[in-house]
Amino acid sequence: MAEEIEGAVVFLESEHSVVYDGKEPIFETDNKHPDMFTTLSIPLKYIHSFSFKISNSVGDDELRMQTELKMYKEGGLDVQKEYAIDFIKYDLGDEFLVEVFALSLDDFTQYITKFSYKIEVVDLAFTRFLAYEALYETEESKTSNDLYIYISEEEAFGTIYQNGKYIGHRIINSLSVISKRTGLELVKLKEYLVEKGFKRDNYDLEEMLILDAIIDVFSKDIEKIVYSINHKRGLFGLTGIDKVYIDFDGKELKGIEEFFSQYGFEPIIEPLIQHEEKINILLDYVFKLHNGADFQCINLTHLARKKHLRHYTGFKYLVEMIIVIILLLGISLFISYYLNEQKEEITQLNTKVQIQKKKIKVLSLRFKKIKKKNAVLLAEKKALEDKVFVYDTTLRVIPMIGKISYKRQKMMNDIVKVLKKYHLSASSMVQKDDKSFEILLISKSNRRSTISHFMKDLLDMGYKNVTTQDIAYEKGIYKSKIYINKAGQDVKR
Repeated sequence: MAEEIEGAVVFLESEHSVVYDGKEPIFETDNKHPDMFTTLSIPLKYIHSFSFKISNSVGDDELRMQTELKMYKEGGLDVQKEYAIDFIKYDLGDEFLVEVFALSLDDFTQYITKFSYKIEVVDLAFTRFLAYEALYETEESKTSNDLYIYISEEEAFGTIYQNGKYIGHRIINSLSVISKRTGLELVKLKEYLVEKGFKRDNYDLEEMLILDAIIDVFSKDIEKIVYSINHKRGLFGLTGIDKVYIDFDGKELKGIEEFFSQYGFEPIIEPLIQHEEKINILLDYVFKLHNGADFQCINLTHLARKKHLRHYTGFKYLVEMIIVIILLLGISLFISYYLNEQKEEITQLNTKVQIQKKKIKVLSLRFKKIKKKNAVLLAEKKALEDKVFVYDTTLRVIPMIGKISYKRQKMMNDIVKVLKKYHLSASSMVQKDDKSFEILLISKSNRRSTISHFMKDLLDMGYKNVTTQDIAYEKGIYKSKIYINKAGQDVKR
């Protein structure tokens, strides 16, 4: 079955549809395969076209918007009508040449209502002049500049190809129009062109007026085509036309070369013959395009197949939004869980901190008590040290006091009193008599001045001479030998 053939397409014509799998077409009286890729060719008389240039820095979305605006403002579209609009762009270096095509819904509907069967879906509605690209199967065939002249009862045009790509077209008079203008029946006109072409030698004398009328119409058409060729020279660097293919049911048009020679063109002219394996250039084009060929294409359908929901941009955005929301919700839940965990951990840490603070407070109070007790003990220690110093001095002096006479007692008492006052110690005392006294004082390292105070107090107490040779420092203590004389005479040393 045709529907089971992978990559097969359906091409719609007014009297039948054609299923094509790239090998053999199957003609049917109806479109029995609506699920297959469905196409049709729109006659140029229904299509509006317009060309303009624009900077090649614009993006695709902006280009499409600018294209539609220009078609309404400059391309002559009716703002009251609905159009399918598509375009082909050419890169000219610093700018794009954009060729735009538009088909109104009214014209599209008018065209397909002439078909003998109902059409529900059209995946691709294109123009015939793009189909010739399917003829360029080799790289060698893509190196020439070619002109295709298509002639049928309802449509006719010339289209230019450069290196295998479409670069422009020009609508010319169809056979029906030529028939009306010349007054010649359509069947007879076609017969003349097929059998006799444009060669005068092939016509009888009474047919010359008819031939002149045909030539007059056709020569103007060729003039339009030549004008288009010359216009493309400046845009695409077109150097000329190498070949002219006549697409006229595989028939040639005798004498057509004379129309070109008057413009300085000497191309090779031959009929476009559809080889058996191709059957129809339109079938070959849509089949290859559907199966991945990189062909130029425009799509002007008003019966596009409803896409699967997943193909709609809005649906994609919705899915992406849902995914983002789910991700954000997941992240939010994770963060909430994490924060709760951290909050619980912080609560536990705060509890521990409070416990530690209480312990520190207890220890601090204990430390203050210990510190206070230590201060008391240090004070007691100092007082005891002072008492020990006095007792030590006294103990040292007591043996001496027992040896001196009463009349020497006062001098000894004075000296002991001052020693006690300044917490000084004496390592030796020598009282020679009741008027002179030698004492070796010892003072702590931080009490050097007490020796001077000791001497001054004795002077204040009436002792005339209180002297010393020096105050020596040795092993952390100060030593000084003091000479005291009560009467005022010099002390013998």
